[in-house]
Amino acid sequence: MTLLYLRHGQTDWNVQGLFQGRTDIPLNETGREQARAQAAALVGHQPPIEMIYASPLLRAKETAEIVQQALGDVPMLFDERLVEQSFGSLEGTVIVRGALDEAGFARHGAEPLEALKARVGSFLDEISAKHPAQCVLAVAHGSVGRTVQHCVHGGETVRVENGALMRFTY
Repeated sequence: MTLLYLRHGQTDWNVQGLFQGRTDIPLNETGREQARAQAAALVGHQPPIEMIYASPLLRAKETAEIVQQALGDVPMLFDERLVEQSFGSLEGTVIVRGALDEAGFARHGAEPLEALKARVGSFLDEISAKHPAQCVLAVAHGSVGRTVQHCVHGGETVRVENGALMRFTY
């Protein structure tokens, strides 16, 4: 299966450097422009995109809908396994990279990394079985993108910028 992973476009909280997590924040105009640019780039993609899966959170949903409109009749499903990692009481606060370890996140009620890996891994296993020789697009969030990288490649991951597209063979 070919998996195209698209991180949702920019939001005002991304600009402000705030943890979004499960807080349902819409795209800003830059985010909509990013989604339209990726949508235009995906028109005529080879192999053709057979299915779109998206997180139901507004910022990913809006990104996916912009892409779907450009692609025409590609079906789309929303999947809870693609939602952003919950950051508990940290949501809405300023991100200080490297300031918290897993135990620090846990103290704030964040979703454990192992739970995130399990749900994203479950999604990947299911869609690869459903679409073994097809190309699918998953529209989701930063932590989901890092987890997809980890599941497919293992080890180190890179930060995925808003509106960025990555390609994986799974």
